[in-house]
Amino acid sequence: MRTYALLLSAALVLPTLAQDDNADMLAGLSALRKADHATAERAFTAATAASPDDPRTWYYRAVNRQQSGDHSGALADLERSLTLDATDVHALLRRAESHIALGQHTQALPDLERILAIRPTGPAAEHALFLIGAQQVAREDRVSAKQTYDRLVSIAPLDAQAWCNRGIVLASMHMDAPALADLEKAVTLDPMLSEAYVQLALVLFRMDRVQEACHALHSAHDLGDQSTEELILIHCDQAPQGW
Repeated sequence: MRTYALLLSAALVLPTLAQDDNADMLAGLSALRKADHATAERAFTAATAASPDDPRTWYYRAVNRQQSGDHSGALADLERSLTLDATDVHALLRRAESHIALGQHTQALPDLERILAIRPTGPAAEHALFLIGAQQVAREDRVSAKQTYDRLVSIAPLDAQAWCNRGIVLASMHMDAPALADLEKAVTLDPMLSEAYVQLALVLFRMDRVQEACHALHSAHDLGDQSTEELILIHCDQAPQGW
């Protein structure tokens, strides 16, 4: 499943902090970009102590904690950040992600729905829809997943993964013709998306279009997808080059 990282460098400007607090935040951001989580934790903790009413200090410590695997600690910081700014879609996304990482899928959904209410289009909405769709697929709620991906491709028509995901759902519903159209759209938008070639092959095999399916499998294998090898051996006459 595709994940959408929010760019740290674009999310925040720090002109309103005092000079010392600004130094702590900049040190924390610098350490975070280098994945030096211990240094970032110390710097962001100093920033939260100096400016406890600034939601950004809690947000960035939460991001650092997420990246270091401390999702429980991240949730505590995100709760504080959202208490100070309840409409911050980045914090809502991060809180949803931590809930999901902890297996708390039910708790994630209200944050994802709130993001869509606050910001119906744009990167945050797209990210929320991907997360909602993934949960629906995991529950095998294909009808809801299709509706989610319908909305996603309508707001992100150039996102290959969105078309691929909808194609996978349509294929699981045995709606082969529209599934094929979506998967072909996905590989047109991103010829490097090996997952789309594999799913395309599975639909083509079901439509008895074996030669085209084998071509799609070879394309996925050429992109490094070793999981295709068994399918190629079973269904196709010619093994991939390099075997």
